[in-house]
Amino acid sequence: MDHYSSIITSVRDRLYRLALRVVNDADEAEDVVQDVLVKSWKKRDQIVSLDNPPAWLMRMTKHQAIDRLRSARVRGVRETEAAAPDHDAQTPYRITAANDTLGHIHRLLQQLPPDQRTVLQLREVEGMEYKEIAEATNLSLSQVKTYLHRGRGKLRALLLEQRIVES
Repeated sequence: MDHYSSIITSVRDRLYRLALRVVNDADEAEDVVQDVLVKSWKKRDQIVSLDNPPAWLMRMTKHQAIDRLRSARVRGVRETEAAAPDHDAQTPYRITAANDTLGHIHRLLQQLPPDQRTVLQLREVEGMEYKEIAEATNLSLSQVKTYLHRGRGKLRALLLEQRIVES
């Protein structure tokens, strides 16, 4: 396995999870990752020479996902889906997931601004350090800390408001 392939193998799941948090659709997230992988393949020699190739790929994924989300919003598709509750396919699994605290948290995360949601995802789910998040998102370290603080505060307020947690 060459160096480029080993980088992709090590980061592919993280790219998908980041894209999923931004676009909130599994198929769209997979498309975003595929687009990133195709584009990165063309620049693989440059990528392997970077100081932090995974951060560059995460940044590229974030931008690609935001671009896809913006184009979907222009068409009005995402706004309609976000506003309408999903009453289709009420399987036992979906009903259970809807009642689950993690399901509630996931839905509440979608109410956060994209930068706060992305920073929270990278820190709390991916376990990335502040500096890594700054590199991956092209934000300053202080912006990362601010978005993380605001995102956590907003999420906590939403959890309290919906009585998912108690103060």
